[in-house]
Amino acid sequence: MPKTEPKFKYTQQQIDELLKGLHDGSIDEYSIPESLYNATADYLLKALYDGFGGDLTDFEGKDWELLNELRENIYMFSAAKSFQQLRDIGSLMFDEDGDRISINEFSKLGEQKFETWNDAWGRTEYNTAVASAQTAVKWQTIEDNKDILPNLCYHTIGDACDICAPLDGMTAKVDDHIWNTVTPPNHFNCLCVITQEEEDKELTQNKESIYKQVDKAMDDTFKFNPGKEKVIFSEDHPYFQVPKEDVKFAKENFGLPIPEAKPNKR
Repeated sequence: MPKTEPKFKYTQQQIDELLKGLHDGSIDEYSIPESLYNATADYLLKALYDGFGGDLTDFEGKDWELLNELRENIYMFSAAKSFQQLRDIGSLMFDEDGDRISINEFSKLGEQKFETWNDAWGRTEYNTAVASAQTAVKWQTIEDNKDILPNLCYHTIGDACDICAPLDGMTAKVDDHIWNTVTPPNHFNCLCVITQEEEDKELTQNKESIYKQVDKAMDDTFKFNPGKEKVIFSEDHPYFQVPKEDVKFAKENFGLPIPEAKPNKR
């Protein structure tokens, strides 16, 4: 993880204008301000580039292609988060009787909720993005070297949680299906790692029972391999879950653009 984590950059004036727009109806989840979308994406892109080891200008070939796919996933996640965030904050506008509360009262409630979305939850998402990016770029190396280093070993870091503790020391082939699900991170703020091992590294015999135990404990949000699926946040993340009537809107990235990137020529 980075020693100094960047802060989510959204000024007080922008927050005030956002809340005023929600209150007067000029802003809602179907008219997401690009300023919010871009601030979210910029924040999480810092995490992606930190975990990957550089930005698009630093790579070419398959490394650039992988990083660009991960970058696009960050933009899609940022759009989905913006949609859900505005939907959630907007729900605070009405009291128990269904009457609209005053702008002053709404601003106080809305600002607190905004901080929850972009401070508390944002920091956790940042750390998750760093860890997933590290795994994604590492997996590419694992695939390249699996002929001479065909096994992977799981290692917990620090005090292992109930999810990761059973996995500590588990060793399986690179191509084993278990790595489709339990490749770290396996929960929010997970610090676990995998190491590539030679063929003489003893394989874990009861890995299937371990897999079943861990699978029950894990949230579906983390049951994927960032390197194989080439995403930072999976489609099972709650932000991507929208009402049936909004599915088409979601597939269009909630009406928001994904900046195009061009490969480097060296």
